[in-house]
Amino acid sequence: MKSILCLLQLGCSAVALAAETIIPVSAQQGMNVTIYNENRALIKDERQVNLVAGLNELAFQGVSANMMPQTALLKGKGLSTREQNFNFDLLTKDALLKKSVGQKVTVEYIDPATGKNSRETAEVLAYNNNKPVLKIEGKIETDYPGRVIFDSIPENLRAEPTLTISAVADAAGAETVELDYLTTGLSWKADYVAKLNADESKMSLNGFVTLTNHSGADYKKALLQLVAGDVNVVREYVERPRMLMAKAAVMADGMVSNEMEAEALTDFYIYTVPHKTDLLSNQTKQVALLSAADIGVNKTYELNQPFGVYDTEVKRMKPDIYVSFKNDEKNRLGKPLPKGTIRLYKEDSKGNMQFVGEDRINHTADKETVRLRLGTSFNLSADMKRTAFKKLSEKIQQGTYEVTFKNGSDAGADVQLSLNFPNDFKLMEESLKGNRTTSNTVKWVVSVPAKGEAQLTFKVQY
Repeated sequence: MKSILCLLQLGCSAVALAAETIIPVSAQQGMNVTIYNENRALIKDERQVNLVAGLNELAFQGVSANMMPQTALLKGKGLSTREQNFNFDLLTKDALLKKSVGQKVTVEYIDPATGKNSRETAEVLAYNNNKPVLKIEGKIETDYPGRVIFDSIPENLRAEPTLTISAVADAAGAETVELDYLTTGLSWKADYVAKLNADESKMSLNGFVTLTNHSGADYKKALLQLVAGDVNVVREYVERPRMLMAKAAVMADGMVSNEMEAEALTDFYIYTVPHKTDLLSNQTKQVALLSAADIGVNKTYELNQPFGVYDTEVKRMKPDIYVSFKNDEKNRLGKPLPKGTIRLYKEDSKGNMQFVGEDRINHTADKETVRLRLGTSFNLSADMKRTAFKKLSEKIQQGTYEVTFKNGSDAGADVQLSLNFPNDFKLMEESLKGNRTTSNTVKWVVSVPAKGEAQLTFKVQY
């Protein structure tokens, strides 16, 4: 009997609490945004709420327009959720007319000759191609020249994205609750700027995080955290139609000198922005990630070429330019580097900064080596030709090859030549000792003098 009485009392409370309690963005007490690589983020939104004992209809305004409502979780002392609805159909002229099909509205027309207002009652028959079809005094009007006046706002039409939650509170009073949910439309990436010194043996490196907000919500005074790593994401959910977004405005945020700290999170890393910041809708923001100077650099010229058994001559092979450095404490780094793009610059003879190449890096752990391909050498080239050939049997043949390296610059250079041979090959002779890097790849390092040439010869059986 006591249980039945409690249920009846709760039912009475539900009737009495039919009106919503609006919880605006101004009620926020704290905001935490954790952004992942997969164009999604975890939002932790703390707000002050005045609760009544029993059933509460809570309307959280200003949530992300790209919220994944199935991930929403409301947390609060003595609070349990019964039902939640995400209303992302926003209050616009189009939405008002679509919702009013079959309903009566008031239309107003100003006579241009007299300047007098004329008001009529009309029925909205249809709304297509941004134009309403109206029935006025028994006649159908498809291009009404005036304006439409609505008596009320249709149900479920909101001025901003709103999450409504039916929640039962154990007791009445002011309470700080936390609303957690996942959303798309928030992303981040790492961008690095490197400057090579004059002899290209050292470089400085500055890293920045670029944050982009297309979620349709503002996050003010937020603690921002960034997760680096490829977190597995189930992609079976069906995304709702997205709101049209304006083109993002790029904001040059003041670059702070303090860097982000990296913290291990299972097999990923999480970076925390050391200060609270605003990330507004349709905004791109940059914050400092790291800064290091006097990083030791190794520059190499690498020529990777498949060995063509039927090629008698290969001309004008151009080596690729690589710059590499060790991600360790000796180089004033030694912290996990998120994947991103590194752009390299160098001063010319007049002291002007020039762009010399860029490359993408993957997530790079402590003590790993970063290799950047800058492009193809202009001054270095190599020609390879077969100088002798012998067929030893139906399946075995032997060839002698000569590779001529040319250098048009004022400085000598070492060129790494890697040839990928067929399986079961055998080097019979070589003018310079090579290093077998794989089962069928041999690498030679050939020193080519300034404004000069160098040769490599070898005999191979295959």
